[in-house]
Amino acid sequence: MRINTLTIICLLNLASCHAQTAIDNYVGGWAGTFEEKDPFQFDIRIVPSGERIVASFTGHESTTEIPLDVEDSKYLVGKIADQLTIRIDTASTPPIAFVQTGHHLSNIELNLTASGVWAGEWNLLIEGPFLPSMYLSLDKLDDGGYGASTFFKEPTYHYMWGQDFRYSKNDFEFRDIRSDIKFTGVLKDEQIDLTLHFLDESAKIELSPLPYDQWQIGQSSEIAAEESPPTLFSELVTNIRNDTLERTHAVVISQYGETILEEYFAGFTQHTPHDTRSLSKSFASAITGIAIDDQILGGEHLPIRNFLEDQYPEIAWEDGKAEITIHHLLTMSSGLDAIDFGLNRNSFANEGAFQSQEDWTEHILSAPMVYRPGGSANYGSGNPHLLSPVLSSAIGERLEFYMHKELFQPLSIKNYRIQTNNEDQPYFGGGWYLTPRDLQKFGQLYLNKGSWNGKEILSQQWVDKSFDKHDVLENTRDKNEYGYLFWHKTYDVKGKKIESIEARGSGGQYLFIIPEYEVVAVITSGNYRNGKGFQPEKIMERYILP
Repeated sequence: MRINTLTIICLLNLASCHAQTAIDNYVGGWAGTFEEKDPFQFDIRIVPSGERIVASFTGHESTTEIPLDVEDSKYLVGKIADQLTIRIDTASTPPIAFVQTGHHLSNIELNLTASGVWAGEWNLLIEGPFLPSMYLSLDKLDDGGYGASTFFKEPTYHYMWGQDFRYSKNDFEFRDIRSDIKFTGVLKDEQIDLTLHFLDESAKIELSPLPYDQWQIGQSSEIAAEESPPTLFSELVTNIRNDTLERTHAVVISQYGETILEEYFAGFTQHTPHDTRSLSKSFASAITGIAIDDQILGGEHLPIRNFLEDQYPEIAWEDGKAEITIHHLLTMSSGLDAIDFGLNRNSFANEGAFQSQEDWTEHILSAPMVYRPGGSANYGSGNPHLLSPVLSSAIGERLEFYMHKELFQPLSIKNYRIQTNNEDQPYFGGGWYLTPRDLQKFGQLYLNKGSWNGKEILSQQWVDKSFDKHDVLENTRDKNEYGYLFWHKTYDVKGKKIESIEARGSGGQYLFIIPEYEVVAVITSGNYRNGKGFQPEKIMERYILP
């Protein structure tokens, strides 16, 4: 396989280096703009080749052909070991396709060309032509070693999980486990040359050094509202642009099913899928409800042991574990020591702990019981995570295809990316990428009691159960009441109490559903590290609800 190397040159003014090349002199933040448009953009074609069918991936300077084989009598599958898997359900029209790299699973929209070939597009870096910036942080670790983190658009967004960092003299390398991009770098006097490799493609960038706490997110870009918004909306937009409401990436608001405000900032557009973090837990609730409505699952009160015991025979189902039901997972009340924050930061199966294991599901199921099931609710990603193997066991097809056919396709959601677990299943704890417009559709679906364009996608009964106040999350700041992976919050606006049902993700990812006013609002942000992850609540209370 030929590597076409377009070296990414990071031009950095390291006045303090004095020609030294020790990696310590390069610890810190680096930032810059890609020189080439659409790095790692691929055209995909499914074509016959002799007696076989191949998937061809054509980038800027190369084409990689991957032979496809039949899997489980249902799918055509092609793989490049440790880099890429493409899987196609040809029984659907049009065919449903996913490309997986690392922990990212991307939906690919295939269309039939005039020549009778199925074709589509895919960008490894998600943002495509709207990706202006890259940030690199070289870090010295507590154990004396070194590591690297990379970010795109701004130094908190689209964080890549750098792993296997190695260096020798002036050279270093690492890889991103989400995308399987390989990074190689050379330390030079006042300069770093960095190359990103994937398949036979690379990319190019020029950077300059920035102290980490001074990294900027750029200027606002696109304003999509067609009409002048009310005064409070104008003030909201102004305060986002001048960074008073910092690192807000998008605000989309609808009422009575009509969009009344749609604004994008910092290079984000309506086409950019955003990292929703834990907001996508609420999608896991919807998928579970659809499976129950379809009678694939017999109900939310079934023990999860029924679905997982054969796969995990080593788990001791005692001390209450046998009593854990799907309902308990949906309400964060399993009783497992899988608490992400607050009461017990050193929880056996908090998100960081189980994601460091080879088998995430086994580690969560091995956690000790700290409460009886249903006895106390504490926010922890291990709970919804277990819904994924439960559903995968019951459905009889790959979960991502079921999700696409039953939820995403009816809502015309096409441009999305799902995070996966180590068991090759969609990760129901979060990290999915969706556009704000598609998040708005999801919220409107619930406001419509489960129907979309006259078709029932979710039963009204499931929507009502999802919005019921089942428990109080004991380890949260506001002791929020909690539904089936939906948050409840009451806002006080001019003395009036207004109920909001919300899907939330860290860093300021919010989907608000306000039934009283028939409002759906989406706010996406990049406040992952500055303590302003709750800023969308302030925006809702001060600028939207009044």
